[in-house]
Amino acid sequence: MMIIITTIIIAFLSGSIPTGYLLTKKLCGIDIRTKGSGNIGSTNVKRIAGKKVSIITQIIDILKGMLPVALGMYLAKTIKLPLSTDIYLSIIAIAAILGHNYTPFLKFKGGKGVNTTLGAFVLIIPIPTLTGVAVHFILKLATSIVSIRSIAIGITIPIVCIIMKSSVSIIIATLIACILMVIRHKDNLIRLVNKEEK
Repeated sequence: MMIIITTIIIAFLSGSIPTGYLLTKKLCGIDIRTKGSGNIGSTNVKRIAGKKVSIITQIIDILKGMLPVALGMYLAKTIKLPLSTDIYLSIIAIAAILGHNYTPFLKFKGGKGVNTTLGAFVLIIPIPTLTGVAVHFILKLATSIVSIRSIAIGITIPIVCIIMKSSVSIIIATLIACILMVIRHKDNLIRLVNKEEK
């Protein structure tokens, strides 16, 4: 049980690393929270600091979710755990996403969780996750509004999991991730309704 608790804490702390904030502070000397949308995610980083810094932010944010899950997968194969692997990995994934969304290093104000969600689930459920990415790029042909495409990723993943009859714990985890993504995009949704979203 201590191993389970420790890995969950590691996942949360991994997700909590405020990548966009640290990179823009170090490379550009700015506080990304005071620029653009004020979000520390790769989309706002791209607007303020450019494509290169944005890509680095995106890669690290994906790894923040992927690496804790990879560790969990390794432990699940080598140690007999008191719960199923799917439940264990689902908890790790959600912990990493929560860390990113509500990082204690920035007074619990973090990113919107898109990249960390992709990283957290791509090893657990590759087909639903990559389908979400595909939907994102297909929608790019129809709209330039990033928030719509991001929310579409969150909605697509649990739908594909249900279609593929994934385990209940995985479906619940992806639904939680979807809800978190919608919550974090609340302001974008309000602007969309008011036709003010850029």
